[in-house]
Amino acid sequence: MAAVLAGGGAQPAPAEDYWSWYEKGAPIAGRLGNPALIAAWELTGTLHQEFLQAAQAAVAAAARKEGEAAHRHLDRMLVLSSELTGLVVGSSLSELMAAIGRHEKQLAARYEHDFLEAAQMGRFAVRLPEGALIETDGRFAGFLGYAPEDLAGRPVSLILDDAAWAQVRAVVAGGGAPRVAVKARHRDGHVVALEVIAYPESDEGGQVLRGFAADITRSESEAQQQRLLSTAIEVSDHVIMITNDRQEIVYANPAFTKLTGYKVEDVIGKTPHFLQGPETSEATRLMIREGLTAGHNVHAEVLNYAKEGWRYWVDLSIGPVTDGGGAITHYIAIEHDITERKAAEQEIVRIALADHLTGLSNRRAAEDRLLLEWNRARRSSGTFALAIADIDRFKLINDQYGHHVGDETLKHVADLLAANLRGGDWAARWGGEEFLLCFHDLDHRGAVTAAERMRKLIKANPIKVSQGELPVTISMGVALYEPNYDGIDAMLAQADALLYEAKHSGRDKVFCSGGSKSRNKGSVIWEGTQVQSALQEGRLVPAFQPIVDLRTGEEVADEALARIRAKDGRLVPAFDFVHAAEALHLISAVDMAISMKAMSRCACLGRKRPSTAGCVRFVNLSPQFLANADQVEALLMRADEFRHVCMGGSGAVKQVVIEITERHGGDVMALKKNLQPLLDFGFRLALDDFGNGNSSFRFLAELPVDFLKIEGWMVSRVKHDPRVRQLVETIVGTAQKFNATTVAEWVEDAQTAQMLRDMGVDLGQGYHFGKPVVDEEE
Repeated sequence: MAAVLAGGGAQPAPAEDYWSWYEKGAPIAGRLGNPALIAAWELTGTLHQEFLQAAQAAVAAAARKEGEAAHRHLDRMLVLSSELTGLVVGSSLSELMAAIGRHEKQLAARYEHDFLEAAQMGRFAVRLPEGALIETDGRFAGFLGYAPEDLAGRPVSLILDDAAWAQVRAVVAGGGAPRVAVKARHRDGHVVALEVIAYPESDEGGQVLRGFAADITRSESEAQQQRLLSTAIEVSDHVIMITNDRQEIVYANPAFTKLTGYKVEDVIGKTPHFLQGPETSEATRLMIREGLTAGHNVHAEVLNYAKEGWRYWVDLSIGPVTDGGGAITHYIAIEHDITERKAAEQEIVRIALADHLTGLSNRRAAEDRLLLEWNRARRSSGTFALAIADIDRFKLINDQYGHHVGDETLKHVADLLAANLRGGDWAARWGGEEFLLCFHDLDHRGAVTAAERMRKLIKANPIKVSQGELPVTISMGVALYEPNYDGIDAMLAQADALLYEAKHSGRDKVFCSGGSKSRNKGSVIWEGTQVQSALQEGRLVPAFQPIVDLRTGEEVADEALARIRAKDGRLVPAFDFVHAAEALHLISAVDMAISMKAMSRCACLGRKRPSTAGCVRFVNLSPQFLANADQVEALLMRADEFRHVCMGGSGAVKQVVIEITERHGGDVMALKKNLQPLLDFGFRLALDDFGNGNSSFRFLAELPVDFLKIEGWMVSRVKHDPRVRQLVETIVGTAQKFNATTVAEWVEDAQTAQMLRDMGVDLGQGYHFGKPVVDEEE
């Protein structure tokens, strides 16, 4: 039979294609002569052909990482191999099959090696029934932390416990080509998950179990992680979208439908841009586009529109997904609904930037808008006018008709101003009974015309009260923008000075820069001249008003208030000149003169009447003064001279209190920086006018406030207004939390003092305790 197979020539080398070899052997079938042998030969050919096709398919599937398909083809190979073996054993072709088998084994070994490499599988063999490992390749041994020689002859129990080994044997005993997942022991003790394909065979040594194994530890972990991630995405309250590289939606989770109202099937293939609308920020859109084009992660807050048309805000994060070569294949977008947060922010901004009484912008909002107006005029060489309007005799309205009528008057004037502005113009409540108006693109004549129209409008519309109609008038100072202004503060100072002049020239008037202004007595210029003269001649003096402990009635402090001693001997109150001093930038000099004299008096009293040395002295310092480093340094040098008396010595009670007010506005952090040298020296700090509509809780939060002075208008209303009493009690509670002492101004009678004491206010100041008095012994 061997000679017949040789056919008179050499057998083909194992490296040649097996099927070509088989076809060359086809004439042999004709020489066999036996129909049964010929049929067996042809069946062998068919089985071999199927075996080769299954082997090629298995290798290809493994190379493509298609595990299930690879295992399926491998199972088929094992079945075919079993059939071939049976054919050889059960037929008389053993000699012929031996020759064929040698080539088959060589070819199968080649395909098997390729397959195992592509599928990253290892090979093993176990001698039955003793269960000894007789063969392992490097990959299989490596799965478990061994070298092949470490496992040769070792019991299978080294790597598999009894249950796992029984699981393998039981499946094999069932026939076919089994595949089972088992837990094996790694050399260092941890568990390795293996997927095993095994089959029994016999050799000269007895029964052998041969098999292949793949390490699926990572695959199981990754699969579990993928399942967990998929579930998390499905149940997440966050919207999660996946788009392809063209930004077309390929997936959206249920949270997307819940938020937008769109079904997932309705949006597949669309870009997320369809969710945007007319109020979506174009700058945000551009930022997102540029970021995605550059392949960067993008984060933004975006306004979108739901299916029903309502708006919603999302906190959006987008990340690109790349392939192994770095090319973007997908984008993943995660959105968190922040609609409620944005609404709350907008409401907070509205409250923070709106006057609670009139609904107009408050001073802080107005200052921001003024800066925009200023910068716009600078850039475009444009022009605008600022008008400060003040309700004439507003205090008289409050005194005669009550503060509720005063509030109605403020709202009445605010409504008239807001309703009659030109397009683009705006109004704000500047503080107290003052309003700020901004007029665009007007020269002097146009500004006067606009302001006069407002003045006449207010005058022609009296407010209706229970007693009838109450006439209301306003005075206005108007400043026109000029390029030579140093800044918006200079423009405001000009408008304020013109307002002061309009008030002192008879009220119900409009004064505008660029026109003829009064230079007579009563004008800002005249008042400023008086201040300058008083400073030069030493006629600016402090008048001291006592501050008492409301619990004991004992005087514990006083406040130094500026007065001008006229040449005829009368005292001119600060109300008559402080606006002019501020408008003409003389207020810093006024502060310096009064604070110096107040500390000098403190020292003198400490020497003459030691019992008064512990009395607290309040002095007013303006933001302009505090911003002048030279003046602050001069004040500190003078204070150091009096330290042993005024400051009570090192470690004693700090007796000099700087009194500031937020009504002047400005940057609180800059103010804090300017105050720091004085605070470091030992001065304490009082926040004045708390409750006048301009007070800022930020001042209380940022500054080390020791005293909180409650605005006089609130104090004057505690007897008859329950809501004001609640406000005062709130301020007291706030002060206590900040360890600040409360001081009530404008205490005019004993009943008010008693009510304030009952509400927990610490100190009182007002005509009930004493009027401001100049110390003639100074």
